[in-house]
Amino acid sequence: MITQSSFHAMKNRSVKLLESRGYEPVQPVTDSFLSRFIPLHFIGMKGEYEALCVKLRIAQRSVNDTYIESFCRFDICQLRLLLSQSPGDVFLRCEVWVVSPTNAIHCYEVNPTTIQEVALYAR
Repeated sequence: MITQSSFHAMKNRSVKLLESRGYEPVQPVTDSFLSRFIPLHFIGMKGEYEALCVKLRIAQRSVNDTYIESFCRFDICQLRLLLSQSPGDVFLRCEVWVVSPTNAIHCYEVNPTTIQEVALYAR
C-alpha cells in the first residue's frame, strides 16, 4: 500500500510534468454532477479550447499495455464515458498516468476504443 504522502509527492511531480507539456494546471471541478462519477486528479488547459483530463495511478509492478488495460480498466471506462459526453467547444483529451516502481511516469491517452502510450518520463 502506498502512503498518502508518497501519492501527494507523485501528484506534485505530475503537475510539473503537466506544465512541461504546455498545459496550465487548473483545479478539477468537484461540485458538478459528472465529477461525482468521474473524479479527476488533474485538468490542464492549453489556450482557451484544449483540456487534458488526467487520472493518476501508482503501479506495483512493471508497466506495459496489457497491465494498464487490466490495472486501469475502471479509470479507462470512466474517461471513455467523459469523452462520449458533449464537451461543447472544448477539445477534450483524456489520459491515465501510471507511475511505475522505477518512478517513471507512463502517460496513456484514452481514446473511445483504444489506449496508447503517448509519453514516458523518467527521472
